[in-house]
Amino acid sequence: MRNIENLLKELIPPSDYQHRNGFSNEHIVLSLNENEKTEVERKLIEMLEKNEDDLIGETLTIMKSTDSLPSLKKRLNLSKSPEMKIIWASFINKIKNGDEEMKKIALNEFDNVTEKYSRTLIFYYLAEFSDSRINDKIRNYINHEDYLTATNARTSLGINTSDIVKREQIKNGIGIKKWWEIWK
Repeated sequence: MRNIENLLKELIPPSDYQHRNGFSNEHIVLSLNENEKTEVERKLIEMLEKNEDDLIGETLTIMKSTDSLPSLKKRLNLSKSPEMKIIWASFINKIKNGDEEMKKIALNEFDNVTEKYSRTLIFYYLAEFSDSRINDKIRNYINHEDYLTATNARTSLGINTSDIVKREQIKNGIGIKKWWEIWK
């Protein structure tokens, strides 16, 4: 059995851009044997009780940890921001393979997400609910005037983005010229 403390450091690196940008721990979670998984799960739940780090919640979700549901629910209830409420609700929904209460929370809280960059990230968490009402809310943004908003809304639903890319190119005068004429 591998050292649990070292595994935890690998699974949950420091919460900064340098350590988390592009980070995924799924391969580590999937490599855990049963003893390691049990011990890591227990430690992660303890960590979640003290820390609002959503990577801990995401890791427990990958592990399908039903034992973490009370701690995840606690984090959801303590969250002030609509974005974090949606994220915690998505973890609970995923572990439970669907939860109507969590879907309602996501539906209600999405209307409170007003910041553009937060919204583009939240589309992906919302899409994981696989709920037609939630997907309809995302669809309201697939032709949004803002390129990032439209692209992320489409991508989260698996919709092709080529017409949005073309629209943006034309708007910026790129799509009019042939590629070899751009430098002229």
